[in-house]
Amino acid sequence: MRSSRRNFSALLIAAPLALLAAIGTFAAPTAVLVDTSRSVPKARFEEAKKALADMMPVLAAQGPVCLYAFNDSPVKVCDFTADPSELQAGIAKLEQGGNYTLLYDCVFFAVKTLAEKKEPGVILLVTDGKDENSAVTLEDAASRAVEAHVGIVTAGLGSSLDLKTLRRLATLTGGQYAGELPGADLRQSFSQTVSSLVQFPPPPAPAKPLPAPAPVVQPKQPQGNMTAILLVILGVLVAGLAIIAAIILRRTRKPEERACEECGHLLNMWETECPVCLAKKLAITNPGVSPQTPAAPPLPDIDPALMKKTPSSELLDHTMVLDEIPVLVLKRPGGPPRMFQLPASQVVSVGRDKVNTIQVADQTLSGQHFRIIPKEGAYYLADLQSTNGTFLNGERVTLKELKPGSVIHVGQCEFTFRLEQRRLN
Repeated sequence: MRSSRRNFSALLIAAPLALLAAIGTFAAPTAVLVDTSRSVPKARFEEAKKALADMMPVLAAQGPVCLYAFNDSPVKVCDFTADPSELQAGIAKLEQGGNYTLLYDCVFFAVKTLAEKKEPGVILLVTDGKDENSAVTLEDAASRAVEAHVGIVTAGLGSSLDLKTLRRLATLTGGQYAGELPGADLRQSFSQTVSSLVQFPPPPAPAKPLPAPAPVVQPKQPQGNMTAILLVILGVLVAGLAIIAAIILRRTRKPEERACEECGHLLNMWETECPVCLAKKLAITNPGVSPQTPAAPPLPDIDPALMKKTPSSELLDHTMVLDEIPVLVLKRPGGPPRMFQLPASQVVSVGRDKVNTIQVADQTLSGQHFRIIPKEGAYYLADLQSTNGTFLNGERVTLKELKPGSVIHVGQCEFTFRLEQRRLN
């Protein structure tokens, strides 16, 4: 009985040690993703860089590490390496810039890089959780990470965090939310994520497909059947030639001659009446004598002013116009047209963000896409460094004057610039 208790106690002690040993020897490739957009305060960004530099030796001890930076586009700073000094040098080179934050795109590309290792991996994501202009969604990046057996450890960076996005990315992929840098506990979250990868290995690779069966050799047809097929084909060709010859003869046959029944004059194919007989009929009439017409009834007396024309519509248009109002008419696929009145002396911005004068909820538009600027009685179109560009009458422009009827294409939206005339009723 005492021997059994000793063995059980030894097992309780040995199991955690074995698990820790397995975690320590498990070579988990890691991708470190750092948000370098300008939405993060400069001081917080430098503090986060120092915390990441201190974490590099711990990550390199678990396996090879690569470093990504992302703002307008994902950029690989360091390829996979186990040298902590090389990784710390890459962290020191990180600088803020760009106008957007392609968070989901960077996660998707990093998962693709880890999947090429064909083993479980970890992503250490340092960001404020805000995404703008990514081509993929959060669900796309998370599902791709689950397929590749990659866990995501998220750490907050910045003064205003989207905690829902940070926690959701970590939860969907079996990772951990470490907290807000520089005080986040990255080591514990990373260790727990690696532990979950050890306990739940990736599914086995799909079995190789079976080789395709050898093609079945068709037996040769007897010579008699081939002769019969050739005779049928020859008969069809002869029948086709006969039909073509009959059509040609029918078209080249001389048309039937027609003659007048009264005088025997030959008629052309386009004549429906004999010209000789028609001339005789016209000769027996008395030309120049008009038939007697009944006298018209007397007209009543009418005021001569009523016989004058009223002013034309063009003259009325010039006299009734009070002023001209600039408007934008929006057309989108699957939706009704919308009209926006433009202030005569105010700059108008158009885009997907709420800060615009005209907000359009369309993913093909940038947050702030273009502006319309009034100056000295004219209106100018200015592109705001948009991702997909601004096109005026089919030409990509940066700054150009608008004319009435000009068509602006941005993404899937079409805006028509018009001058509406306000009139008196």
